[in-house]
Amino acid sequence: MSGCSRSKMFHILFSIGLIFLVSLLNTKAVFAQEKSKETNSFYVQAVIPQNQVDINKSYFDLKMLPEEEQELQVKLVNPEDAPISVSVNAINATTTEEGMIDYTVKGIKDKALAYPFESLIKVLETTISLQPYETKIARFHLKMPKERYDGVIVGGLRFTKNSPESETKSKDVTIQQRFHYVVGVVLNETDASVLPDYEMDTVKVAKSKQGKKMSVIHSIRNKNAAISKKMDLKFAIRKKREETPLIKLEKETLEMAPDSVMDFPVPIKRQLLPGKYISKTLINQEGKKWEFENEFEITREQAKIINEENKETKVVSKVPMWLILVIILLVLLVLIQTYILWRRKKRVE
Repeated sequence: MSGCSRSKMFHILFSIGLIFLVSLLNTKAVFAQEKSKETNSFYVQAVIPQNQVDINKSYFDLKMLPEEEQELQVKLVNPEDAPISVSVNAINATTTEEGMIDYTVKGIKDKALAYPFESLIKVLETTISLQPYETKIARFHLKMPKERYDGVIVGGLRFTKNSPESETKSKDVTIQQRFHYVVGVVLNETDASVLPDYEMDTVKVAKSKQGKKMSVIHSIRNKNAAISKKMDLKFAIRKKREETPLIKLEKETLEMAPDSVMDFPVPIKRQLLPGKYISKTLINQEGKKWEFENEFEITREQAKIINEENKETKVVSKVPMWLILVIILLVLLVLIQTYILWRRKKRVE
């Protein structure tokens, strides 16, 4: 085969490889768009009242008085050509282990929370049915506590699309897959400045909720009626009576709900011996610092699980096989072209 023919063959193969790669990427993008269209099946909008503190906010940010009563309204819209059913709940603001304010689980209340949002608001209609293209108003009755308070009470109005009965019976449908919206509610009575303040409740070894791996769980409490933002954490864990940290972790810009606890997990990614350990925690927020030093113990049973989890495991590639094959093909084509150019240069010489 002549040098010219080889060069043409290379360009043809190279073009085929590129077309194959682009077509696969485009196919994946189309699937993602179709999935998102199926998910977005209704939407909600808060009806902002006169006592809204900031009218530019899309959630309720209300200035209230002791024992004041008020009706809150949220507009629900069904843009689909099929009827839907929506469950409505009022939920206290809590803090996830990742450091985010959450409105997922009803009934969670920390001991620092004097006035749970769930106890102040009544959902007037817990299930709302919407016909195709119909709009309805969800109503809530709010009654403030008798005592005046400083700071904020925070909660969420959660709207969840109910799955059809036929889908609910399917093993493939889970609660996490149900589409939902949350409209936040922030209630305050005075202009007094209340800032977050922290204490360490407990430090213990247990499995994290999300990762399901053995971790050192730090239960950090925001004990004031203030939303915590831009919270930075530093952890250093060492064996008792030793100075060298065995585990270090830093996290930035976390959030906490007022009067709530964050069970923050520090993952254990190495083998450890049973015994007593010291965890040093530093919280930094807008120039203010909190430091805690807590002792905890790793039992023999816990050490066995930790060491089993941290054995060398086979690394599973997250790169799709089709992409690996395309990359190999392109590399081979480049090598062939390089070889052809080298042979051509040798002949000229």
